Amino acid sequence: MKRFLAIVLALVMVLSVTVGVSAQNAPITYECENGYTATKISMPEAGEGEVDGLIGDRSQNYAWSSVGYGDYVYVGTSFGVVYTALKVIANEKGLDFANLKLYVDALFNGKLYTGDEGEVDTPPRSVIAKINTKTYETEVVETYDGVVGFRAATKLNDKLYFAAATANQPYILEIDPENADAANIVCYSETTTDPSVSTGIRGLTTYKDMLVATLIGDDGAYMVASSDPSAGQDSFEVICTQEDLFDYPAYHYMDSIFGGSIWDLVEYNGKLYISVVTGKNGSKQPFALFSGEVDENGEWTYDLIVGNEADGAEYPFGLGSDRSGAANLAVHDGYLYIGGFNDPMIALPSILKGSFEDLYKDLSSPVCLWRLDADNNIEMVAGEANEVFPEGPIGNMGAGFGSNMNQYVWRMASYDGKLFLGTFDVTGLVRPIAQFTNGDIFEMTKEEWMSQLDYIRQVLESLGVPASDKDIAATGASVELAAIEDNLDTLEDLSVYFEDSDVTLEYRQKFYDLLLELKDQYIKVRDYLSAEAKERIDAFFANEKVQNFGYFVGCLCYMSKSEEGYDLFVSHDGINFDTLTRDGMGDRYNYGSRVFAITDNGLCIGTANPFYGAQVWLLEDTIIGDVNFDGKVNVFDATYIQRHIAKLETLSDAALEVADFDGNGIVNIFDATAIQMYISKL
Repeated sequence: MKRFLAIVLALVMVLSVTVGVSAQNAPITYECENGYTATKISMPEAGEGEVDGLIGDRSQNYAWSSVGYGDYVYVGTSFGVVYTALKVIANEKGLDFANLKLYVDALFNGKLYTGDEGEVDTPPRSVIAKINTKTYETEVVETYDGVVGFRAATKLNDKLYFAAATANQPYILEIDPENADAANIVCYSETTTDPSVSTGIRGLTTYKDMLVATLIGDDGAYMVASSDPSAGQDSFEVICTQEDLFDYPAYHYMDSIFGGSIWDLVEYNGKLYISVVTGKNGSKQPFALFSGEVDENGEWTYDLIVGNEADGAEYPFGLGSDRSGAANLAVHDGYLYIGGFNDPMIALPSILKGSFEDLYKDLSSPVCLWRLDADNNIEMVAGEANEVFPEGPIGNMGAGFGSNMNQYVWRMASYDGKLFLGTFDVTGLVRPIAQFTNGDIFEMTKEEWMSQLDYIRQVLESLGVPASDKDIAATGASVELAAIEDNLDTLEDLSVYFEDSDVTLEYRQKFYDLLLELKDQYIKVRDYLSAEAKERIDAFFANEKVQNFGYFVGCLCYMSKSEEGYDLFVSHDGINFDTLTRDGMGDRYNYGSRVFAITDNGLCIGTANPFYGAQVWLLEDTIIGDVNFDGKVNVFDATYIQRHIAKLETLSDAALEVADFDGNGIVNIFDATAIQMYISKL
């Protein structure tokens, strides 16, 4: 009788209840592996390849910092990360940025943000925004012209603090969420006069009820602390200098990771732990790790844990991982976790010149994870055996967490008794190479091909190739430009030879024939190019450096096994990890899981997306029966199921999975009934 009444009640509700969220306006959700669901809360309906950037501005590439406050997640963005890096590279290498931009636009078919449309030099601008994790409404706290980005954030005494990177004088910004988000600069860094000094400050944390921040000056990196930061500049005291850290911090743009200097700070076991970038003048020397503490007299002392053993370090630079130029830190379950951080972006100039050695060495040495206990004993959690840890990792993950493309352990978070870890997957950044091994070229539409050819035309024009058929005819050269369009049909024919991400012998032969045809086209106009252009293109076709070609093939081998988009993992025991996503929450342009923030409604994940802008996702444990993903199992969920059965509603795959309340693999009226009985405690 009770079951009959439940069914009748359910049927009545199908006819009488108006569903609160229509399928058309529902936010994008992603069903993670291992029982989690992620909901996109920044521009919730914008999908892959659509502009996000939190506020509909694709220049806001990274959610570079974030901090939770009640129902809200506050996010500090970073402006045009790859664009900014390319400008630094052009300046340091003496390259013409306008030409460099043309090459990159051609390589990425305009999908990578390289400045506002029609502008060669776009001034930086970054945003602090807040998102309500219940309603998904986004508010812009402030837009900051001239700020490259807000690279770190933390909370102290109900105030929020952000580290702002600017051209020559970084600063610490305070936000007061209890006072209409009033903003105030509380501490300025020294003004740098040396343009080679990197001003991308990053380290920011709390220690013994003090705000501790990393700053920069012409003489190097230093740290300041204040127990009352709202009081302003005079409340901050210098607690550490470049010399206190053995002059290790590499703080010039030409240094490792563009001068990462003092990289990360965290309080653990009553001490302040400090990771440092040490590679100078192009060196890939790995990271160092210090601990510091203050006594009752306010005196600070520092101990070297990872570094030069001649300086007293207990472990060598990088813990045996010779490509990890930096280390990200997090505290979880009584341990300090240390995540490796390579920097394949440094290889970009070499790649643009056709050299793949640096990239190959990074890919062949993916990142590791270690943890340190209260006695400074370190063990390898994920990685592969080396001279420091000959027995290898204690957990279930190898180096790169199963992918050589994972080049950063970008951030970690201790939440709900578990350790969450996100990566930077470099596949998206080296997509122009990967597209020849993963089949992307066969998925391009004709419009994409024509756009691609237009970018190539612009590059050729910049190299001195005649701009039109008329110009070509005037030079006496005979080039059938229509042959390029014919090649599109050839490429489509080739797709039949591409299966399961393996490049077959027949495919390689046909692709090689296509390259020969391109070479023939080049030869017809070669005499009309500049000497520099001929030298570069000749080198491309010649492939005389067999070793470099080997590095190139090695990179292709790694890429052929890769999937674009960051990876996200969770550990219940701090040692073994389960995978949540391998594809950036279903968006291949999300190449990094950049930040985490804990809110009253769950764990937020901010992404790095230099193509269409940063995103923010809310991660939740999947609740069986929560069909509308509102965090509860109630009568509305049963109604959704009934409307689906009656073909009045179409449930997503993720919704269908949780709608199977009785777990028999079928969604039917019995699932709706079971939910009704569950609600009624029957």
